[in-house]
Amino acid sequence: MKRINVALITDSFPPVVDGVSRCVVNYAHTLTAEKYGDCVVITQRTPGEMYYHYPFPVLGFPSMGLPRLDYRAGYPIVPFLINSLKKMDIDLIHAHSPFTSMVIARQIRRKLRTPIVFTQHTKWEYDIKRTVRTGPLRRAVEALVYDNIEAADDVWTVSRGTALHMRNRGFSGDYIVMENGTDFPQGEADAALTREVCRTHGLSGNRPVLLFVGRMYWYKNIRLILDALTLLRARGLEFDMLMVGDGTDLPDMRALTAAKSLNDCVHFTGKISDREKLRAIYTLSTLLVFPSVYDNAPLVIREAAACRCPALVIRGSSSSEILEEGQTGFCTEETPEDVADAVAGALSNPEWLARVANGAAEHVYLPWPKVVARAAERYHEVLERCRSQQA
Repeated sequence: MKRINVALITDSFPPVVDGVSRCVVNYAHTLTAEKYGDCVVITQRTPGEMYYHYPFPVLGFPSMGLPRLDYRAGYPIVPFLINSLKKMDIDLIHAHSPFTSMVIARQIRRKLRTPIVFTQHTKWEYDIKRTVRTGPLRRAVEALVYDNIEAADDVWTVSRGTALHMRNRGFSGDYIVMENGTDFPQGEADAALTREVCRTHGLSGNRPVLLFVGRMYWYKNIRLILDALTLLRARGLEFDMLMVGDGTDLPDMRALTAAKSLNDCVHFTGKISDREKLRAIYTLSTLLVFPSVYDNAPLVIREAAACRCPALVIRGSSSSEILEEGQTGFCTEETPEDVADAVAGALSNPEWLARVANGAAEHVYLPWPKVVARAAERYHEVLERCRSQQA
């Protein structure tokens, strides 16, 4: 395959830890490591953060903090990027956000005549609602965002549910589904590190470990988890629950956990950036409880599958698309009673749980090299199509 030089543009990049930032990092690492071509990441600058430790260049643009969110917003007027990318002989732009990233991508395309691939990752309307309080302004922002998406030369979604959501919001263009992968190797983490993680978080080792990994926002359905855990405790079921992640709603979640008298079994770990420690957490966990209907293609389900930890999700959600119910994962309705019943049912049948764990490891696990190989082929198709249209 001929080499292709790609600029990945994102509003989310480390030190932010979320699905989009990990996706962009893995695209960049894999494109570079597999020698598909040269790669540069363009992202908003975070004060005090240096980007020299990556095996690919990272160019930053100015940004400011957003109220009520853990994210930053970038300033899209960046003429200096044009000259930098021109020197790098960039062939294609891949934008991973419809906000500043797409505004910048459209500027670059006008100057360099490079096609734009856009990936829709999240239901960003939730974040607009948290940041923009007035209805008319919120609708204006949404209209601008969809104008940006429609302007892309090729639109990718990370799941069928993502595409349906876009259709329901007014998107009428063509798209393809390009799934996300995981950077975890297949297999369990080091046993010594797993024991160390157990000690760090006060796990007894005698009780099943339930797990949630993600940003600590209420719209991730974390209240539903806590309500279900309360029901399980009332039934006499013993367990530990690890809540991995950080976010602005975390203090309120801790308060509700205390109010429900769950402090002895629910452990908030905060953000864990060390990937090996996170692998150890997945390895020691019995079941990933992930009832979010906000997420479109959560990386955590693939990560858990790599470590033989099956996922419990809401039936009909985007998260459930990659699972075969009762074979590679568990599905339930979106009520505390149903979630509690599903958790209790899985834990009460160890043989079934083990079969589902094996099924997840075999069929849900998807490494990034397979994903990026398909993406690279699509890059070439988009590039050839756009060049023929310009001829």
